[in-house]
Amino acid sequence: VGRELKPVSMSYLDYTDYRAQSHAVQAMTLVDQGTRNLTRADAPPLRLNAARVNANFFSLIGVRPILGKEFSPGDDLKGATPVVLLSEGLWRTSFGADSSVLGRTIQLNAKPFTVIGVASSAINYPKSVDAWLAYIPNEDDFDPTNRGAHFLGGIGRLAPGATAQGAKAELATIAAALAAKYPATNTNFGATAVPLREAIVGDVHGALVVLFACVGFVLLIACANVANLLLVRASGRESEIAVRTAMGASRSQIMRQLVTESVFLSTTGAVLGTALAAWIISAVRSFGPRGVPRLDEVTIDGRVLLFTAIVAVITGVLFGLVPAIHAAKTNLGQMLREGSRGSSGRRGTARTRSALVVTEMALAVVLLVGAGLMSQSFARLLKVDPGYTPDHVVTMSLALPSQKYPWDAEQIAFANTLLEQLRAMPGTQDAAVAFGRPLSEDGMHITFERNGEAPSQPGNRNVADIRFVTTGFFQTLGMKLTAGREFAETDRANAPQVVVVSQAFVKKFYPTESPIGKRITLGYGWQRSAAKTDTASAGGTIVGIVADIKSRGASSAAPETVYLPYAQTPITDVSVLVRSTAAPSLVLDLARARIREIDRDLPIFDAKPMTDVVSNAVSQPRFYTILFGAFAAIALLLAAVGIYGVISYTVTQRTRELGIRIALGASRQGVTRLVVGQGIMLTGAGIVAGLAGAYGLTRFISTLLFGVEAFDAPTFAAVAVVLLGVASVASWIPARRAARVDPLIAMRAE
Repeated sequence: VGRELKPVSMSYLDYTDYRAQSHAVQAMTLVDQGTRNLTRADAPPLRLNAARVNANFFSLIGVRPILGKEFSPGDDLKGATPVVLLSEGLWRTSFGADSSVLGRTIQLNAKPFTVIGVASSAINYPKSVDAWLAYIPNEDDFDPTNRGAHFLGGIGRLAPGATAQGAKAELATIAAALAAKYPATNTNFGATAVPLREAIVGDVHGALVVLFACVGFVLLIACANVANLLLVRASGRESEIAVRTAMGASRSQIMRQLVTESVFLSTTGAVLGTALAAWIISAVRSFGPRGVPRLDEVTIDGRVLLFTAIVAVITGVLFGLVPAIHAAKTNLGQMLREGSRGSSGRRGTARTRSALVVTEMALAVVLLVGAGLMSQSFARLLKVDPGYTPDHVVTMSLALPSQKYPWDAEQIAFANTLLEQLRAMPGTQDAAVAFGRPLSEDGMHITFERNGEAPSQPGNRNVADIRFVTTGFFQTLGMKLTAGREFAETDRANAPQVVVVSQAFVKKFYPTESPIGKRITLGYGWQRSAAKTDTASAGGTIVGIVADIKSRGASSAAPETVYLPYAQTPITDVSVLVRSTAAPSLVLDLARARIREIDRDLPIFDAKPMTDVVSNAVSQPRFYTILFGAFAAIALLLAAVGIYGVISYTVTQRTRELGIRIALGASRQGVTRLVVGQGIMLTGAGIVAGLAGAYGLTRFISTLLFGVEAFDAPTFAAVAVVLLGVASVASWIPARRAARVDPLIAMRAE
């Protein structure tokens, strides 16, 4: 995997040039990820994630099929019989893990494909692929006018001795040469290469590193607590250790015994923790977002068990060593002379315990500050106005197979029939069909020109998002019209072309004038008649302006968007939107039934209320916030236990002193303040160190924050107050016990 590279998107002709001219990349394969409809007579239709690849794909990544064979060299040549490899998951769930599937013909988008193999689940790129098809180029791929169709990805394997950086530089050089040779299509299109592992992990790498650091912090706090407990235990065994020493036991033998006990405790805790982790992992997978790569594959395997064992042994040795060293220094003669009044050794032990508590507090402060910042960020994300009203709206996705709906007229007829059926359902207020629903990834970026103005230059093109919508789209989503009009039934295929634009579009491209009545031409053309004789330039006259929507997510700025009427620019992959007063589950069931009445072979997928779509859009930050908060809560609890343990043991050691103080006239409130004050002093030192550490470390989570600075003074102050409060309570419990000491009993016991 470390020697596989993932180039950026490119056209087919660009790919052939990269493949022919690159020396650092030994082998290269195209990857075109999309979707296909699987239709079978014996099962409901399914929507599959499919990837078209070259015949060398499986040999390049070094993973053989678990059943059947991989592509043959001729499977991606013109005229080859279409073949497919199923994913292991699809094979097991939809074909019952039946080996006789080999040689069977299945229908993908109404086109026959022969199953030749089953791909291993070990393949993790592209992610979530259900079927692999051989990429068979057609005449359009070789058309020089289509060099600007940059939509293909790819994977390469480095040549022997080559490096990722060298491949990156070489591909960039080739891209620059292509841009110079084909300025109209390749200007501003570069090329790069990144390790495949990095491409899979993507932008969650930083978040995973931060969460791993949180785990480390919690581990250190827990170890500090255990070390403190072992110090207390060692202090209580001073007589035993002194006797052992007097009887000839060496310091190394005593240390080995105590360290062995520490390792036994840590490994026992590791076993119990592993059992608890197995339950927690299933819970995390259930609410985790889809954006975290391979989260569903997380499990406790041999590597995890080995890592856990190593950590348990190392922490057992390291944090058992300090108590062992202190205990091994016990001097029999000195102990007999001083009795239980304390010794310099005990005072040294007390300093060590205090230092451990200060460290715990500092680490807890860092985690609490991070959790506070993440919580504020998530709260502000939830308050962002998406620009539409998702309540009482349901959505589902469809993909019309081009073999069955090859012409625009047929696609438009399907949409019109579907809308008529949906609007007739009980409780329906409005319905729409669209390509590019809000908060989805199926939008499209496109260049355009403003008619009547100088054309934009290759290095500074006008670019906007483009979405195809039917009448009723804006009303269904509750989007506000700010000027002009919405699309009407009269905006048909042969009517004058019109578009509606967003306020962000107006602000950027028409900042000083109204765009109503202006005309734009989008950077592509299409044939809109069944005979494909009527070719028109896409675009039209701007007839309306609508409010912005957060179509790329709550944390991203609203994009400049152009809306086109579906009746003038139909497309096969669409989302269905229905606003209804009925329950979402009922609306979804009725809508499914209406779609199946029109075309029973169409798979329906991503069916859910729009409120779920909105919730899923913030699922990743919510996931990180919950995990961060959980780590911080554990750290706070451990820190409170640590301060309680130290103060409680100190009270036990100072029983005689406190009894004398009370006998000499000290008030019980004064004794309480004295003990609590000790806890506050330790906590204060930890808070100061922790705030300094948080100031330096929170910048590493700045990419996870929205609307919150990494150094947010109120958050830092709130954490300090909370920790002081918790420490005060943890110290007050043993302080209360200290204030109840009976002087006579304390001195008699001494």
